[in-house]
Amino acid sequence: MKHNIQQETTQWASATTPNHVYIFEGTVGARTAKAIGYVRAGTTHVQRFRVPMVMDTRGRTFVPLK
Repeated sequence: MKHNIQQETTQWASATTPNHVYIFEGTVGARTAKAIGYVRAGTTHVQRFRVPMVMDTRGRTFVPLK
């Protein structure tokens, strides 16, 4: 399965809510995506999830990283 690395670009109502980089399995759909890990904002450490997490992507925006 191909991994898809994307930077979240959501404009949150709270200015203190950070946007992280997410690693998805497959493609990001209109409603959901399966995240297998993320990189916390301001760090370079990849944190993998023990079990892939299905994220609700409605209202969130992402741009692919190369």
